[in-house]
Amino acid sequence: MSHAGGVQHRGLGGMGVKMPAAVAATGSQVPDMPLSGHLLTFVFTCVTDLALIPPLIVMFRFRRHFEMYIGSVMIVSAFAYNFLDAMNRGDAAEKSWSLLIEEEDWHRISNVSTTIYICLLFIHLMCIEEQDVNIVMRYVAASMVLLAQVKDKFWMQESCYTVYVVVAWAMCLGARFATEGRLPAYWTSSNLMRGSALGLACAVCFYFGLDDDWDEFRFAHGLSHLFGGLSLTFLWNLVPRPKRKKGDEPLKKLMPFV
Repeated sequence: MSHAGGVQHRGLGGMGVKMPAAVAATGSQVPDMPLSGHLLTFVFTCVTDLALIPPLIVMFRFRRHFEMYIGSVMIVSAFAYNFLDAMNRGDAAEKSWSLLIEEEDWHRISNVSTTIYICLLFIHLMCIEEQDVNIVMRYVAASMVLLAQVKDKFWMQESCYTVYVVVAWAMCLGARFATEGRLPAYWTSSNLMRGSALGLACAVCFYFGLDDDWDEFRFAHGLSHLFGGLSLTFLWNLVPRPKRKKGDEPLKKLMPFV
């Protein structure tokens, strides 16, 4: 049995089950996935989650506690979901594993935290110096994503309010500089080109990884983790950090977490 079916059956969130046509017609028992299949899926999806750690290091240097928290939740929930997906993939439902909560619950948390993380990136790229404004915008973005995901029932099969929220914050990023009649300082940065190209590659791999009939062991999904982690590292690094002047104390002692 293919896990979670194709894109048209499960939406972008990954919910739903689609049985092969031959199995559905005959009602025959599907053999469990061999151990090698579980291990391959684990390597392709769980090991590649490590690519999401470097962006957290960047945010630590920026002393951004909320981004670090959301990023940590994203990594933990993604690993838990991908681990359970690898172990449960292709096996009978009664043999499924869980880690405190069920696989799909980890998937929901992963989707919410990832979407918030993307919105926080847009806010970061706005280069707003007033920390109070930054803090308010971050909590507003998180609240909007939570409400949109609940409204979409997490899987966005019947509505796409989550997409509207992400697009709205992307438009806020553009409006931030359009109203001032200037381009951001990082516009000509090579990191912007690298991050954008890797982000596009991530999106392509993620799209093809949505169909488990085509990507049975989630190789394409794993590539989206690698490209996504690299892209985020370049993009989070676009905003220049305050440089320490000669004679100053180390920056980490001067700047608290914000």
